[in-house]
Amino acid sequence: MIPPSLGLELLESRINDFYNSLQPGQLLESLFDSVPGAFYFVKDCESRFMSGSLSFAQTLGETSVEAILGKTDYDFSPDFLADGFYADDQQVMATGVAIRDKLELVPSADGSLDWLSTTKIPLFGNTGAVIGIAGVARLICDSDSAYAGHPEMHLIVAYVRQHYREKISVSDLAKIGGISVSSQERLFKKTFGLTPLMYVRQTRLNAACRMLRETKVSLPEIATRCGFNDQTNMTRAFRLELKITPLKYRRNFSNASTLRKGKSPSVFLRSQLEPISS
Repeated sequence: MIPPSLGLELLESRINDFYNSLQPGQLLESLFDSVPGAFYFVKDCESRFMSGSLSFAQTLGETSVEAILGKTDYDFSPDFLADGFYADDQQVMATGVAIRDKLELVPSADGSLDWLSTTKIPLFGNTGAVIGIAGVARLICDSDSAYAGHPEMHLIVAYVRQHYREKISVSDLAKIGGISVSSQERLFKKTFGLTPLMYVRQTRLNAACRMLRETKVSLPEIATRCGFNDQTNMTRAFRLELKITPLKYRRNFSNASTLRKGKSPSVFLRSQLEPISS
């Protein structure tokens, strides 16, 4: 039997009744938990978590959404990360303008780096005032499967991994892949959501972070070995992308197995998510 069509007034009433009859946590929460590498969250005007997907709670070292409610990023992430998250929250709430697809390099539990793409939108109350934000985020990860359909990308990525210590230009990479500079730019954005130079910078930062965590090599030597030429350039890159100096990074992550607040080291952010490719 085909259900009869509804008039506009009856339809609005039916929709309201439908949503009011639902148990909480069955829509966005469940949907995002089925998407690997993606999660969502809701915050109030003080940037306290009001809701979120289970996958998001797990990135903060918790086993349930209830465990994060009423808390803030400062309860789970180092201050240098939480400061940035909080500033973006407050900007969106103060202006009523969304931040979309913001790319940031963020350390995971072991100190390695991933690109995090985040969108935050304002939530308006019944009076029309902004009362909070909702956000979605996903990881952009470098993996062979990400460019399986583009062998030229495989050549370029392999070259960057082998030669990041050297001076690399966009035209050099395009020649390695046998494609034009503009085609290379489009492929990188399609594959990773990054420009070629951003990818090179991430590779160098990852190498520097690894040496800072695992060795006692001096900062000037690390800068040279990782393609930054000198310590000043490396420090500038760290401040730009990570909002932290290399020395402070070394202090924070040289012993990444150290437990924070008695929890697993995943509280540094995102370590339990399965990364996805753009």
